[in-house]
Amino acid sequence: MAVQRARPRRGTRLLISVRGFVLTHRWTLPAFGLFTVLRIPSFLEPHWYTDEGGYAAAARSLLNGRVLYSQVWNNKPPLHLWTIAVDLAVFRGSEAGLHLLTFASGALTLAALAYVALPVLGKRRAWVAVVLAAVALGTPIFDAELALPESLLIAPATWAAAIVIRRVWAPSAPAVRHWPVIAGGCAAAAIAYQQTAVADAAALLLILVLSPRVSWREVAQYAGTVLAITAAWVAAAVATAGASAVAFALVGFYVPYSGSVLPANHGAFLQLALTLLSAFVLICAGAVVARRNSGFLWGAWVWAGAELLVAGAAQMPFAHFLTASVVPVILAVCSLPRPRVQRVSPVRLLGVASLLAGVSIAGLVARVAGVDWIPELSSAGTVHHPDDLATYYGGAVQVLARQSALSGLQDLFDDRVEGDRNTSAWIKSHGLSGRTAVAWSSDAWLYVMADLPLSLPTPPIYNDEVLLGGQGQVAKVVADIDPDMVVTTDDALQNFPEVKPLLAQRYRMVDREQWNAVWLRDDIPLQGTQ
Repeated sequence: MAVQRARPRRGTRLLISVRGFVLTHRWTLPAFGLFTVLRIPSFLEPHWYTDEGGYAAAARSLLNGRVLYSQVWNNKPPLHLWTIAVDLAVFRGSEAGLHLLTFASGALTLAALAYVALPVLGKRRAWVAVVLAAVALGTPIFDAELALPESLLIAPATWAAAIVIRRVWAPSAPAVRHWPVIAGGCAAAAIAYQQTAVADAAALLLILVLSPRVSWREVAQYAGTVLAITAAWVAAAVATAGASAVAFALVGFYVPYSGSVLPANHGAFLQLALTLLSAFVLICAGAVVARRNSGFLWGAWVWAGAELLVAGAAQMPFAHFLTASVVPVILAVCSLPRPRVQRVSPVRLLGVASLLAGVSIAGLVARVAGVDWIPELSSAGTVHHPDDLATYYGGAVQVLARQSALSGLQDLFDDRVEGDRNTSAWIKSHGLSGRTAVAWSSDAWLYVMADLPLSLPTPPIYNDEVLLGGQGQVAKVVADIDPDMVVTTDDALQNFPEVKPLLAQRYRMVDREQWNAVWLRDDIPLQGTQ
């Protein structure tokens, strides 16, 4: 009688799968080592990036039991804010803790690239692709080390694309079970980090629809998974906060936000719209023509085009808008076939040319985002400091070698770093942490650094102006809250001066650190240094 072997437990099977993946892709270990070394200085960075501080302050309110989009407001989907919240709970608001999160996201992204690149590109080109991605995501040029939505969505988005592209272009390679559902789940997770990941999900859907190697049943499984998961979290948000609040947060907010940067001149706006439309048409047409050309990795070009179109349409001068396009662009470029002197079908050549032209146009429009820490390639909005990569890495080496103070390196990142550090220390030393407070500032980090509850609906102050109104409504809300303390910055008082009468009537300035000022309500005594 044959003895039936017991199946390994689920945890054991997972460990076996991970071990098998590592052994199969051990050729990527130098690239992962390079990525790790390049990321080391990121763990020395201070609290400095405004958007990151806003997400952290909102996430901290979620941990305190406030309801997203209702009692605390942000314009990002729930998964991003709750991921930040979990990190804050574990690492107590440490910037290094946030960067450990994005380090893990970057490593998972490299693993996904290795998973798809080996069977579709071959080992040599796959190694080049992974090394290029390690450099692009390891260095701070795209701000991928910051805990921003783009830095987190790249992992699930890349895994979704890796599963789809590997299934279509390497059908003989072992595929994951239930791959359409897993790919759809990853694409949906990316959308739950940021709405723009809809472009990734749509690009992958187009690839599946056009591929002759995918059945309509598999297409339906992928699309159904994306829609079901997305609908589930949207419905949960609507149930707790209301349809209008959720719609404004996830869609409506971006109308005035985009209008503030899009060309005001009708001719320039029309030119931008037609350029983006032409790129979109060229990409779609190229994909349709090239769909039976199994020797050309047209799916990677469709994915890259979708990401660049998003960055180009945003017209925002911030480097992190290009983070999600790094992997698809590298995969697409590394997949280009070697030029051969032979007759090529005019139709196939037309499809390739159309795709390359569309992606190139999208890339030219998206270049407005610029890069960080390379002054020659930066944009007006990207530069928070006048320094370059030599300063970034050289300063980190000096700090690690204990040849210079950490504060000296950290102060290079933003003009507000020193003031925030000193202000938060002053607030804590005078026993004001935990008191009701309003940070009348474009910088929301003080809520986290000084352990202050978020009294306004959202940080930073310019989002409150959009949410509540810019005709003095925010100052009225602050007056109604009657906080114990108001922390102002010189630039915020200049740009949003309506709070000045309230400060003059009820508050006195008790501390000033660089551009920060702490105002304490007149009826509250100031304690001595603790």
